[in-house]
Amino acid sequence: MHRSSAAPVYDPASLPASITGSTRRILWIVGLFRAASGALLLGLALLLDLRSFDVAAPGSFVIAASLYFIFGLAAFGWIQQERLPLPLAQTLLALLAGDIFFLGLAMIAGGSTGAPLPILLFPQLAATGWLLRTRIAFFHAAFAALMLLLLVGWRAIGGDIGGPQVFQTALVCIGYFAMVGTAVVIGRYTKASEDLATQRGIDVANLEQVNRLIIQDMQDGVLVVDLNGVVRGHNAQVTRLLGGFGRMRGGMRLAEFSATLHDYWRRWDEDQSELLPPFKVEATQRLLRVRLVRIGSGLNGGSLIYLEDLGRAQNEAQQMKLAAMGRLTASIAHEVRNPLSAINQAAQLLEEDGVVAPGGARLLAMIRNNARRIDRIVGEVLQLNRRDRQQPEAVRLAEFIHTIVDEIVQAEAIPRRAIHIDVEDSLAITFDRGHLSQIAWNLVRNAWQHCQKRDASIAVAARAGYNGDAVIFELADDGPGVAAENRAHIFEPFFTTRPGGTGLGLYIARELADANGATLELLPKSPGAMFRITFRRAALRAVAASA
Repeated sequence: MHRSSAAPVYDPASLPASITGSTRRILWIVGLFRAASGALLLGLALLLDLRSFDVAAPGSFVIAASLYFIFGLAAFGWIQQERLPLPLAQTLLALLAGDIFFLGLAMIAGGSTGAPLPILLFPQLAATGWLLRTRIAFFHAAFAALMLLLLVGWRAIGGDIGGPQVFQTALVCIGYFAMVGTAVVIGRYTKASEDLATQRGIDVANLEQVNRLIIQDMQDGVLVVDLNGVVRGHNAQVTRLLGGFGRMRGGMRLAEFSATLHDYWRRWDEDQSELLPPFKVEATQRLLRVRLVRIGSGLNGGSLIYLEDLGRAQNEAQQMKLAAMGRLTASIAHEVRNPLSAINQAAQLLEEDGVVAPGGARLLAMIRNNARRIDRIVGEVLQLNRRDRQQPEAVRLAEFIHTIVDEIVQAEAIPRRAIHIDVEDSLAITFDRGHLSQIAWNLVRNAWQHCQKRDASIAVAARAGYNGDAVIFELADDGPGVAAENRAHIFEPFFTTRPGGTGLGLYIARELADANGATLELLPKSPGAMFRITFRRAALRAVAASA
């Protein structure tokens, strides 16, 4: 019969010098048995009258028992080391040789009384077979049997012992081989069981990791809540839907995630048949449908909470529509911008030539202003095509913010002291640099249009998220803020409250943030408006590598 795997071949160099787990426990038990046996022999030798037990040399027996006890203590201390000076097989052989030597001395000193002492070798031989699980374990049994037979034979020739003791010793030697063989079989079976359990553990861990990755990539938010209302786990989509980036973590109470969600969970826990209506999150303006499922039972039970974004399908349809609009705009941009350039140039020439009456100068200004506005609208709509062309890289945030702000204040004629920057130098993010410039430009320009235009009217700050794997960027102004009735529409395309605005700046900023795995949200702050972007954090070494 063909075997799928051969018995392992003994190679001393391949055996580890470190002992861990079950190997250490077995050596510890055998070492404790050896030390206890030595202590028992020494105690009997000191407390009892050895002559009444026919001990041939009482003084020598006490010395032999003392040496065996000292050897037991030394061996017990030796195996406590983290790394042994010898491989495992050689360590076991050295311990066996010490047992044979010191027990042999006790047998010689004890005469016929010392005949039962060889049975003390059984635990050591059993441990050898269990730990080695190879044919080399039978060498240890053969070595012990040979040494014992040589000792008994020498004593029989000298007339110290008779035939019955020799026969008894031979039976003990046969018992050595039987013990080693049984230990090898049991050890191999145990090793196979341990390997199977280890493999099952690896499979379970891999399955758990796969499930975690699947949950993390789900479009729906998923929370695991125990019976006490404590969140034991959640995926990243939860923070995207509820707007708690950098603050949410496992171990928090559900009420800290969302008071409304906690109320839904409590109502469902009391009556699972109750229909829970969708609710709108103030921070993200998302309409969420909640579905709860009971998991586990008893004290180990809990609940799974699924959060479905009802506006996702509508947003996807809107994305398709806007993508089509972007492609259409890209195809006609050349045809639109050429006439606009000609109109703008003609108006400029008429103005420079002075052939237009003074009353017509106002009309020329209207022509030029509206031409520039149309050109800006076309340019902003063209940005809709850029979200799928990101080239993420590691960006040092503080350096980038100072550079882009200097460019913005120069281009938009904003006083530099009107913008206050507080960004830690150690922060780095993973983002498309061009997309980040567009987002910063739109946010700063929007803030300047609505602020009071004083020193530090615009505040820019960034810090590390709670778990250290995110960067929280916030831009606030001291303006009147966003009216409550407009908060739900602030990121919609073509929505604007400013005369002459296109309504695309904030929409494009949010789209570019989503395309790079970040999130842009409007916080419920008053007075003024505060926008927050949560970036994926990059290591500073990644910045150095990309430089």
